[in-house]
Amino acid sequence: MRWQITPAEFQDVIRKLRFRYFKWDAFVTGSLNVVPESIVLSQEEHEEIVGLAERLAAILRDIERRAKACPEVLRRIGIPGPVAELIAREPDSPLQLARYDFFPRPEGGWAVSEFNEDVPGGFNEVIAAAELLGQHHPGLRFVDRFAERFLAALPDSGRIALMYATGYSEDMQHMLVLESLLQARGQPTVLCSPRHLGMWFGKPTVHGQRIAAAVRFYPGEWFALLENHRTWKRAADRLSMMNPLTRLISQSKAVFAVWDEPDMVSCTDRDWLHTLAPHTEYFSPQQESELVARPADWVIKANFGRMGENVVMGSLVTSDEWFRTIREVQGCPQDFVIQRCFSVAPMEFSDGPRFPAIGAFLINGRFAGYYSRIASQPFLTHQATYVPTVVDPQ
Repeated sequence: MRWQITPAEFQDVIRKLRFRYFKWDAFVTGSLNVVPESIVLSQEEHEEIVGLAERLAAILRDIERRAKACPEVLRRIGIPGPVAELIAREPDSPLQLARYDFFPRPEGGWAVSEFNEDVPGGFNEVIAAAELLGQHHPGLRFVDRFAERFLAALPDSGRIALMYATGYSEDMQHMLVLESLLQARGQPTVLCSPRHLGMWFGKPTVHGQRIAAAVRFYPGEWFALLENHRTWKRAADRLSMMNPLTRLISQSKAVFAVWDEPDMVSCTDRDWLHTLAPHTEYFSPQQESELVARPADWVIKANFGRMGENVVMGSLVTSDEWFRTIREVQGCPQDFVIQRCFSVAPMEFSDGPRFPAIGAFLINGRFAGYYSRIASQPFLTHQATYVPTVVDPQ
């Protein structure tokens, strides 16, 4: 659906998105990655996605609790030893900021191919959409509860540390919009890297300042490289953090293979997961003949990768590229999985059919809003185009 908006109004929306809501990457490789169109979900479709996302979150928390107690499972899903050591020390925590991307199937229903439980991007757009675009969607509803749920999840007093990979401006923009929410309720914050964590008389600090909690927007597997690992060991059971490192279990693409292991999920939940998620296996050199013979059936994925990094779809590359990928992965098979390819139903936009991913944000297991994207191929990367999602209440 095209927005009811003039060119001047559209430019004003983009300007406010960039400077009021810190979306500095509105342009990618010189092209605007926002279109003046929206995905419209029926009330029934919206309720279905919310139900799927919240049930997935509950199942994943159970898997995390079981996997956390089994170092061998953590090793199989690719979690580095130093990070597994920190995970073992963390107490159970409800704190979660995640996004699950749902793909419409041609035969109906939805598919999910991974869980963004670690550093899920896109909440600048979620927070901005209703204010900037509500008037351009008469009769439709934005279902943003992001700010409300985010603030409710964190302590309302004390300093909040916003931890991110400080070398990346695209990560900083996410922290700044969260900082604006916290500061609007009068709460102090500090922008930092996990490298800045310290301890003072048993209390977590950043730059010498006591912190009440932290928001982590720093890839969990990178914690294995931190120079202050001993400090993190001391703080692991004392620092309330969104997202705790335990969330790295669900972030691993190998979690799709874990739930087929004995005693990880109930038979009912396992059967339900198989209706939603593609078949996934740990990578093994013995699979080479199947992968070479049927490349269009398979996707090779690194356990940890974001925005399409280290994902190769056999249907979208040449035979030489596919064979080279298999050879490269055989050098470190423990870091990869193979996943059955599934079909995605395109949606019609002004410039033709596009393949969508309907992103549902969850905070502490509850739906918080939509961040959706479209691409010309059924494979979304950092170059995918943002498209708002609204609900038709009729």
